[in-house]
Amino acid sequence: MKINTIIAATTTLFAVAAFAQAPANPTAMPRVDKREARQEQRIEQGKASGALTEKEAARLEKGQTRVQTAEEKAKADGTVTNEERAKLTHMQNKQSHHIAKEKHDNQTTTPAPQSK
Repeated sequence: MKINTIIAATTTLFAVAAFAQAPANPTAMPRVDKREARQEQRIEQGKASGALTEKEAARLEKGQTRVQTAEEKAKADGTVTNEERAKLTHMQNKQSHHIAKEKHDNQTTTPAPQSK
């Protein structure tokens, strides 16, 4: 009798632990979404400061669109696999590198006037 109680308690603990680790939404990717937003802000800041030309900004925004499209494709089947997450991370790493490279090259434009 005591052994059955111990086995039942242990099984319940493992079930609760497994359930706690399962994501509530298998397509939720808050880290990816936050990073996309930060990278878009970096592009906007570069346009406002004149560090990015219109052509550079357009190219970077096109890259952001590719990342968003890949994210939507990964979410389409209802589950985002580890491989898909790794691919998105790699794409975001490349995009971040492109943003930094374009913002810090010697091409600049006159910054847009700040509205009050």
